[in-house]
Amino acid sequence: MNKTLIPYFLFFLFISFPLHSQDISIIANGTFEKGDTGYVTGDYVRIRSGPSLEHRIIAKANKGAVIDVMERGEKVEPIKNMKNYWYRIKIEKTGLEGWMYGEFIKLKETQKKETQKKDEPPLKIQTPPPPEEISLMEIGSIPARPGYFVTGDLNGNGINEIILLDKENSKRDTVISGFEPAADNFERIYEIKLRNTSVSSIKILNHAVFDSPVIAASGNNFSYLYDYDPEKNIARMIYKIDAPLITIGELNGQDPYLVYIKKNKVIDNDGTTTYYIHAEKIEYYRNRLTLKDKVQYHKPLPVKKLISFDLNGDRKDEIILEIGGMNFGGGITILELNDEKLTRLVNTGANTHNDSPFLAMWGANFKEKPNLFIYSTDPAKSSDVNTSFGFISASFHNKALVFDNFFPVNKMLDDINNDREVTLDKTGGGAFPFIILDYNPDLDNSTVKKVVLN
Repeated sequence: MNKTLIPYFLFFLFISFPLHSQDISIIANGTFEKGDTGYVTGDYVRIRSGPSLEHRIIAKANKGAVIDVMERGEKVEPIKNMKNYWYRIKIEKTGLEGWMYGEFIKLKETQKKETQKKDEPPLKIQTPPPPEEISLMEIGSIPARPGYFVTGDLNGNGINEIILLDKENSKRDTVISGFEPAADNFERIYEIKLRNTSVSSIKILNHAVFDSPVIAASGNNFSYLYDYDPEKNIARMIYKIDAPLITIGELNGQDPYLVYIKKNKVIDNDGTTTYYIHAEKIEYYRNRLTLKDKVQYHKPLPVKKLISFDLNGDRKDEIILEIGGMNFGGGITILELNDEKLTRLVNTGANTHNDSPFLAMWGANFKEKPNLFIYSTDPAKSSDVNTSFGFISASFHNKALVFDNFFPVNKMLDDINNDREVTLDKTGGGAFPFIILDYNPDLDNSTVKKVVLN
């Protein structure tokens, strides 16, 4: 090359390809600076430990969560059809910090704070009330180690008993034992044998369509419905369905529906099993159960748990699902019945330690309003090695599911977690609707503890 042309060639390279610059005009939602305040625009947006997809997920943020921008990454990173910066952010409500992809952040319309005039009186700042706490109150013991337990009035005597899968007596049959309070302890008042050996969970289904409470016993790929005759102490099977999870809900506000999931034959690329969600209207006459008017959600979901409950107060039960990948959980999808179709009402999630599934999930009225309760780890400290287990409460506000409180019970690394079972308390006598069984291997019994709101 002619030496006289070299300076011109280098100048051309410099103006054509400026050093350390990137085209940010492709970023539709703009760029943010330290101190900016924004909100999350996506559902269940992942927060990572560093500014790339290779860093581990430490939490997830719900749509609408307010965030403060603390730092912007060094470069624009393309992800699929998106191009944006990574931002170190802090969730205002919880104080959780981490890195979020900028595609899911939008700047608040105004961030200007009005300054207080000198001649105005000082603002009165109201101190928020301290967070509510719970404690455990021992009310007796049960001479058994529970595998799974619920509460309800199965024998129809007007007293809600503790009903559990009895591990000690379930070698050949599934044995369900009922315990009622007696003096300072609990005594076994019945043992019911079910001719199945692979039952892993039970539910007590109550509805006026049945003559008496119905036992729903579920295993890996099946569920059975039994009605119970307390005089003869016999459970008679009234229905069998190839579904690992079932429940009953008044999806239209008046008729009972059997809600169940059916396994999708196609397995996801990562090995996740998905299920189709079905609902059928129940007819029950002379101990014969039939189903009709089946509806199905249009796509399969990776379902972990299934309940039905009127969570939004419209006098119709919704279908509430925990969803997650093969070994993960924490996602929440809520379906409702509209014009004889199942449609999605909510899609959100709660942060869990290592994205693990919830331990349990219930719908219950608390402080005169419907709540979704989840027994899991502290969502604000899900990345902590020894975070807390406890109850997460969520309720509807402005048509959105909002996580209101976390009530800690114990630390995740405590040994008691290996032998602790928790369920909804229908026995009465407490403002916080839960009961706990803690198994003591030295005494070979389980201590019954009510969860009390302090």
